[in-house]
Amino acid sequence: MQTTTEEILQKLKRAGLKFTGKRRETVDFFVRHKDKYMSAKEVYEHLKEMYSNISYDTVYRTLATLLENNVIEHMEFRDGAARYRLMCHEEHHHHLVCLGCGSTFAIDTCPMADLSSEIGNFQVTNHRFEIYGYCSKCQAAS
Repeated sequence: MQTTTEEILQKLKRAGLKFTGKRRETVDFFVRHKDKYMSAKEVYEHLKEMYSNISYDTVYRTLATLLENNVIEHMEFRDGAARYRLMCHEEHHHHLVCLGCGSTFAIDTCPMADLSSEIGNFQVTNHRFEIYGYCSKCQAAS
């Protein structure tokens, strides 16, 4: 799994994509916040500090490109907002997700084995399992 901005940009280059300063900064922003889900608005606000003329359309196109190339992953939170984070593992895993700050913590346990008797002959092709709550920092702050 690529973990540095340069590694990710080289992956995108091998896929035939150019990388502009905006795309580079977006990738770098995700690398710097690798354990946190962030909204498109947070990405936009960060980029707006350096590129005052950036549009939401540019941010959404960049997010779509990064999703298509397995650089970032997204999740719909219970407020209906999509949030994005750097793809954290190539191997199968799940997350604890903080509803306060958006931080994530990988867990390797998968509940699918325990559900096999309930699934019967249903063919599972994919699944996600996240546990939502509040991290220790957010608990202490409230």
